[in-house]
Amino acid sequence: MFHPTDTWQRSRGIAFIGNYLPRVCGIATFTHDLAEAVARHAGKDQPVIVTAMNDTPEGYAYPDRVKFEVRQDYQIDYSRAADFLNFSHVDVINLQHEYGIFGGEWGSNLLSLVRDLNRPLVMTCHTILEATDTVQKEVFTELAARAAKLVVMSDKAVAFLEDIYEIDRDKIVVIPHGIHDVPFIDPNYYKDKFGVEGRNMLLTFGLLHQNKGIEHMIEALPAIVESHPQTTYLVLGATHPHVVEKEGESYRLSLQRRIRELGLEEHVLFHPRFVELNELLEYIGASDICVTPYLNMEQITSGALSYALGSGKAVVSTPYWHAEELLADGRGRLVPVEDPEALSRTILDLLDNPVELNAMRKRAYLYCRGMTWGATAAEYVKLFDDVRSRIPKSIPTASAMRRPLAATNLPLPKIDHLVRLSDDTGPAHHATHALPDWRYGYRMEDAAAALVAAIKHERQFSGGESERLIETYLGLLHVLIGDGRRPAEGLDYARNTAGAASQASLGKAVWALGYMVSHGTPLLASAANDLFQQLLPYANFDSFRECGYAILGAKNYLERFPGASDVRRYLIRHADCLEAGCGSSDWIDKWNSSDWPVAVQALIVAATILGRGSMRELSTKLVGELLEITSNGTVFLKRGNNPNDEEHPVTAASFIEAIGAAFYDSRDRELFGPIRAAADWFLGDNRRGEAIYQFATGGCYDAVTASGLNRNQGTEATAYCLIAFATLHRLAGMDASAAPEDAMG
Repeated sequence: MFHPTDTWQRSRGIAFIGNYLPRVCGIATFTHDLAEAVARHAGKDQPVIVTAMNDTPEGYAYPDRVKFEVRQDYQIDYSRAADFLNFSHVDVINLQHEYGIFGGEWGSNLLSLVRDLNRPLVMTCHTILEATDTVQKEVFTELAARAAKLVVMSDKAVAFLEDIYEIDRDKIVVIPHGIHDVPFIDPNYYKDKFGVEGRNMLLTFGLLHQNKGIEHMIEALPAIVESHPQTTYLVLGATHPHVVEKEGESYRLSLQRRIRELGLEEHVLFHPRFVELNELLEYIGASDICVTPYLNMEQITSGALSYALGSGKAVVSTPYWHAEELLADGRGRLVPVEDPEALSRTILDLLDNPVELNAMRKRAYLYCRGMTWGATAAEYVKLFDDVRSRIPKSIPTASAMRRPLAATNLPLPKIDHLVRLSDDTGPAHHATHALPDWRYGYRMEDAAAALVAAIKHERQFSGGESERLIETYLGLLHVLIGDGRRPAEGLDYARNTAGAASQASLGKAVWALGYMVSHGTPLLASAANDLFQQLLPYANFDSFRECGYAILGAKNYLERFPGASDVRRYLIRHADCLEAGCGSSDWIDKWNSSDWPVAVQALIVAATILGRGSMRELSTKLVGELLEITSNGTVFLKRGNNPNDEEHPVTAASFIEAIGAAFYDSRDRELFGPIRAAADWFLGDNRRGEAIYQFATGGCYDAVTASGLNRNQGTEATAYCLIAFATLHRLAGMDASAAPEDAMG
């Protein structure tokens, strides 16, 4: 008979979490090399498995050691990974933590995974930030708190953990960056293989991006080749995939243009590709001097630097943190950042003094003998054994039911129905059942809500149709706002303008454009900024309903441009209007629309930004009213004349946004109960006992009524439902260390 404890008693394995591909340096290479070294050291009695992070929808061709893949932006995958690891035959987990690998604000998606683990965690910290913002520090602090031990690779990292994050020294372990155990050889041994025999070879390697500082090394070359004409500078490595996605090869091409201008074509080689480990080590072996002219001094770990030093190379580097430590005591040379003259002078000094160059190489090589992957793996295995012996054993359990907003208890937001409702012009104003009804044309308020929904979906589940929808909806707003004309309410199906825009539509347009400015891609955010500025003269509101949306739009705009004083004054003016309107006892009736909880959301946002005690007190009072009127998120009746007892999904979605904003402000986990109840209202826990959210398509019915469901699935209901479910998935990764950013839309 199987007992859960049997799994624990038999387990004796190690699991790694991180990127995992043997590329040219970087976190993926480190995780790969460490896992392989640990597997060799631990032997067959301790199986090693890897949970790999995917930053592309198609993933990667991983080796067999990878047993589980997590899509970077899919909150649900992190919870599922925790379940997988809890039921696997492992008893210690090593998290390779680096910024940019894990989804969510500052990698906050990772919190869903570590909170649900019931195996001891060791966290390797590849970057420790000195200048922190509130969210980053809270996320990192919780990760550190949940780890049994933290591994760092430098003494400066220890100081940062103690001084900035207030972590006890006893919890921190220093294990240097691993290196490959290669012989100390003459560079000429490999030079003929790369066609540089008889030449001095300078090398910079690793993923290419602007912080590499290669342009300064190129500026240093003319002086070097004037004294040593037989010199080649090799730049090895592909452009970073994320840079290619956003900027293409613009950086590499700019470097090549400058090389032509300086007449250095015969002295600089680019090998823009990934190379296998053996080939990388041969490139390093063939070099006389490795150069790391990096621009970012706050780099606490460098795999390229470690590999170069471990291969017995002379290194010239800018004084980033890791270089200051590794190159001390004559193991390398430091030069000021962005200083080509210092680079050329230092490299020439080494080339002119081969005795000193070789002595430096030997000092570096001998210093690194304790950093080989075999020695590093032994230190890690020793640490894992120590952690195993100290952590109480626990029974493996699934994580899904332990938290009200676990991602595994929520459907993934789907954008399929929003795609169905949209053509090349924009979203349909009405739908008959699931079909768009084009007789009613297009409206500004639909384009605004759909734009926010599409951006949220793109931010969490990048790729697919959402990017196209964003461009379409922004294009429609551009047509409706015009160029110096009064904005139009909409278009008929023949694309003729249909009247002047209402105040309600203008308010939602401010909201959507502000959100686009803050969270859109640089190109589209620039276009949204122009539209936002064009719209402001027409968007000065007296009705506090429109003031609510104006505040949300201005808040997001100020996140991108905090110094925009005119937008701040705009926010203050409309916050005054909203506070006055919400102070009335009949404020919900005066709002006179299904999205009335937006008033509470906007008031919380305004109080947070402006720091007004009176506004905060009022928002707290209104949160109480909101919970009471909705019976803690279970009933969303239309206000006023309502003979058919209609409940609206727009109200439920706005409720989730408002209570989510209250949670981000107060960090009160008791609010997760009503938020969960509102989510369940969409999923079938309502008086009709039927789901109004369509799991297959992402559509949403327009209303719950006394006689049944209104089965039309229009743009407004669908867009607001998508917004709410995107927020729910972000909340699923939040706790007391939540990021105060996205549920305040």
